[in-house]
Amino acid sequence: MTRLNLCLCMILATVMTACATVEPERDRVREEALPPAPLAAWPALENIAKTDLFVPMNNGQMALDWRLRALQAATRSIDLQTFIWESDAAGRALVRETLAAADRGVKVRVILDDSFLAHADPVLRSLSEHPMIAYRIYNPLANRAGGATMREVTNLANFSTINHRMHNKLLVIDGWVSIVGGRNQADEYYGYRKAHNFRDLEVIVQGPLVMRLASLFDLYWNDPWTIPIEHLVDASDELSPEELTDWLAGKDGVVKIPVAATTEQWQALFDSGYAGTARLIVDTPADQSPAVDFPIQLADAYVKRIDSTQSDLLLISAYFIPTKELTAAIERATNRGVKVRILTNSLGSNNHVTAHAAYAEHRPALLNAGAELYELRADASSRALYVFDAVEENVLGLHAKIALFDECCLMVGSANLDPRSLRLNTEIGALVDSPGLNAHVRELFAVDLLPENAWRVRLNTEGNIVWEGPEGDVHDAPPASFFMRAESWFFGLLPIEGQM
Repeated sequence: MTRLNLCLCMILATVMTACATVEPERDRVREEALPPAPLAAWPALENIAKTDLFVPMNNGQMALDWRLRALQAATRSIDLQTFIWESDAAGRALVRETLAAADRGVKVRVILDDSFLAHADPVLRSLSEHPMIAYRIYNPLANRAGGATMREVTNLANFSTINHRMHNKLLVIDGWVSIVGGRNQADEYYGYRKAHNFRDLEVIVQGPLVMRLASLFDLYWNDPWTIPIEHLVDASDELSPEELTDWLAGKDGVVKIPVAATTEQWQALFDSGYAGTARLIVDTPADQSPAVDFPIQLADAYVKRIDSTQSDLLLISAYFIPTKELTAAIERATNRGVKVRILTNSLGSNNHVTAHAAYAEHRPALLNAGAELYELRADASSRALYVFDAVEENVLGLHAKIALFDECCLMVGSANLDPRSLRLNTEIGALVDSPGLNAHVRELFAVDLLPENAWRVRLNTEGNIVWEGPEGDVHDAPPASFFMRAESWFFGLLPIEGQM
């Protein structure tokens, strides 16, 4: 559920309810990821196949190009798990390459969350007719008609179940290459959207770790609450071949498709990578019910890792609404002398005002605890680093989910540091021990902490919040309109923090 839709649904809960539910499928035959493709299909990896290497993808163009190249290179299998897959230019480009892979005999499995699938059922049902493509939906809504808000309202009788979503993002190709991080499949995550784009970071991985990631995909693929699309949508609702062709073509912009990468290009990519070891952390998907199987494994791991940090902690989260456990861990860290810095969105850069309203209540406590607090500027000078030229003057928002611990380790994955990620939704992360990668990612985000790119938030001598920037101190949340500040104030009055 989106945060705004969630608020609307809570308000309307007493007005409209329904009784339909989806039953878990417990008797399916278990499916496992295919074994890795022969190395002959990936000659660039022959000399490094036994080494886990991590390459940070710091901007949208690189992330989209190498996603498309990975899909183009697939010879045996594609396993993709995501929260959002939009039918915009980037989303359609990824579907076309996935379909092309299936046409050449690659087995494709896709797990989608159901939060953003309003109006998508006919397309998904049509694509699933391909003999090499299978779609499954995690914790699907029973009543599937109407737009996003209406679907959620008409499923509110089952609110305690549908409130728990799958936020994981993972791509595994041929058992040899994987992408882990927080990017969804839509224009704004790759710098293509006209109005609002995201600064994000994820890693592309090669090595033995990839098959361990494949096993995490299998964990969700075989979960009884992950339902095949054909069990949810009747075949009569699918698109005709002509309609599917028109949908694939799209009318909302064109993404330039890169030429398939050569062996030399793959070698150059991983030559720029960093060796490391990773501990994979995944929230356990629902068994009995999403309403009672609480996904807190990653949240617990975060707190434990913060408690072992000795000198420096940098937390980067699009939505930063610390739980009491996370707040206590930050306070313990500052009390033992750890330098704690936090980068999140400002009101002007945040695409969820409701989330910002909940975060704002925590600023005084974080600052009083000794943490340094930075908020990304919507007009950051660094926009050109992350988006395409045609849209670089538009709003930039933060979507990255990264934590850097001392000089050794980092967490990269799908989890924001908020109650929705840490208590309600399922998430996946990789805790990577790699001093080289840690140092490089620190350099990348040092740009975002510069005054021209982020406001430094502090308390003045009167104990009031001020935003420090090149223009001097600002005393009202910048750079936001009066209406946006009023909206944030209003949502701050509602008891909805636990849902954010």
